[in-house]
Amino acid sequence: MRIALICPYSRGPLRGNIITVQRIARFLGQAGIDVITLAADRCTAGEMELQLLEFRPDLVHGFNACYCGPLARKLAEILHIPYLITMTGSDLNDPRQRNHPDTITALEGAKAIVCFCALDAEKLVNFFPVLKRIVTVIFQGVEQLSVDSDETFGIDGSSFVLLLPAALRPVKGIEFPLKALSPPVLNDQNLHLICAGGVIDAEYATSVFELLNATPLATWIGEIPHGRMGSLYSRADLVLNCSGYESMPNSLLEAMAMGRPVLAADIPGNRALITHGVTGWLYGDETDFRRLVALIVTNGALRREVGCNARQFVQESFSPHREAAGYVSLYGEVACEVVKEPL
Repeated sequence: MRIALICPYSRGPLRGNIITVQRIARFLGQAGIDVITLAADRCTAGEMELQLLEFRPDLVHGFNACYCGPLARKLAEILHIPYLITMTGSDLNDPRQRNHPDTITALEGAKAIVCFCALDAEKLVNFFPVLKRIVTVIFQGVEQLSVDSDETFGIDGSSFVLLLPAALRPVKGIEFPLKALSPPVLNDQNLHLICAGGVIDAEYATSVFELLNATPLATWIGEIPHGRMGSLYSRADLVLNCSGYESMPNSLLEAMAMGRPVLAADIPGNRALITHGVTGWLYGDETDFRRLVALIVTNGALRREVGCNARQFVQESFSPHREAAGYVSLYGEVACEVVKEPL
């Protein structure tokens, strides 16, 4: 089977979409699928059309219903083949993307729509009941990252390190821990807050940098190449996610796979990964966040227990081989349906 993957990004600040598509393409290849990946930030629609006319895929698979759904639909129509869409986060949670007429048209024309978890699938169907029959869930996979024990990232080894791995854009809530952990809190607990990620929204980044300048024990270390993130996670005592919305974030999956304890905003995408107090912790507001940080900092045995639970849960449930197998099975179902009902 030959599959064309259409993704929004392949370069610039690291995003979850980039990691996800690269991983799926790699493991689909290992599963015997012939894959071509085309990125909207590198190819025009016309250039994609020419490449796909030569490649002759059986299916087009778009990642992000807003940015790539309409493109997948157009290419599939030209090639007279079916297409499917994977919802990746903002296309479901941002009303401007979700309710765009082109997004809705793309969703309604797809042969299948994939969500990363049941909570996302339920949310999508609540918005668009007509899609219920074609929505399915395929968990994301996660790979174990390598660790270089000599990497220090300039972090003082005596501090308790809170790591927030996130690109600088409003939805990631970078300002939340900077405000919640004011200098007195950081000083009292010997905490060091590390923010790691590239700049996507320059205006937002400026406001974050102002907060960082007013918080001596908080540091932005910029974007770290994905190949070095395992070393950074290993240096963290607690990994944070402070997003306004998520769809099963790669950063939490990667940290949990390494046995790192995680503290995350109590939102659906994070609840799909974290059982509070068992595989991590979920916070509600600033008071709750500070209370949980104080609990976690002072209880090393609890951190180790929860970190071990997280690693076991992720390793058992989020295999990249299982993820690829899920897509292979779905591709087969779509192809069989098309044979029965030609386009």
